[in-house]
Amino acid sequence: MRMDERYIIDFIITWVDESDPKWMKDFEYFSANESRYINTDACRYRDWDTLRYWFRGVEKFAPWVNKIFFVTYGHLPKWLDTDNPKLVIVKHEEFIPHEYLPTFNSCVIEFYFHKIKGLAEKFVYFNDDMFLINNVQPDRFFRNGLPCDLGGLSDSVHPKPSMFDNSVFMAKALINKCFDKKKAIRSHWAKWYPLDHPMLSWNNFHYRRSRVFPGFMMNHLPLGYLKGIYEEVWASCREDLERTCAHRFRAWGDVASWLVRYWQLASGNFTPYNYYKDGKYYNINEASIDKIVRCIKNQGKSMVCLNDNNDKIDFEVMKRKIQEAFEHILPEKSLFEKK
Repeated sequence: MRMDERYIIDFIITWVDESDPKWMKDFEYFSANESRYINTDACRYRDWDTLRYWFRGVEKFAPWVNKIFFVTYGHLPKWLDTDNPKLVIVKHEEFIPHEYLPTFNSCVIEFYFHKIKGLAEKFVYFNDDMFLINNVQPDRFFRNGLPCDLGGLSDSVHPKPSMFDNSVFMAKALINKCFDKKKAIRSHWAKWYPLDHPMLSWNNFHYRRSRVFPGFMMNHLPLGYLKGIYEEVWASCREDLERTCAHRFRAWGDVASWLVRYWQLASGNFTPYNYYKDGKYYNINEASIDKIVRCIKNQGKSMVCLNDNNDKIDFEVMKRKIQEAFEHILPEKSLFEKK
């Protein structure tokens, strides 16, 4: 290994254009007999037209990134300059087994990231609603060769009338099948009880008597991963992952792709980092929109996640406000945009 390869970090971003005629045709065809499993709320499919600000943010605030792997069904934004040397276009068919395609199950896409040709061992995964709005350095995502994350335990996740909750429960069950909680925490004591985060230490102490991992704090922000962990997960949980990948749409009994993050935590393959210090998660709604705009314009954090899960909002008004906020800090075209 060349010495500098230790410091190479790639980014992955996944994107779907639900207005693409071919995607729509495939979606309608394969969803015909699975409508009860599919969320058809408008907030699942509408476009905030903010993707260009994702690229502008990366170029301005993380110029050190090695490559950006843009994962897509096959369609591309018309404004995207695919000749940019840092950009790698990756179609689903290039890394996901043919028998699982087309897929509309994000877990399938995410479970196969390690099969993307040319992807560095260390990479950061972004959903398309996660943005950089201030400077970040490589050690924000990786330190001591390991992903930065918060090893926080949380209340137990039970199967609920929600496929997402059920899939998280399945991931937690696999973690407890493969790891002894007390042994895992004892082996990496300082990571679960960091001296610089007394609140986390107290939180985890609260779960000290639990014989299993009750659950993990959620991290809805860009997160670092190691490809090698994917290999470990597949080697230990292949049957469960193949069952999940066989579902074109999310289904009961699927395993959430959070499993890979949980595995990094349970195996001690992480460096403690309080991601709340420089990251903020928002649900877009009437109560939060002014806070979102203020956070972006003032660059109060380094990164934000803007989650669209409310079908009742005034979409056009909020879309305009969020675009104006991004335009305030990122008014210039990036080299990822056509001239």
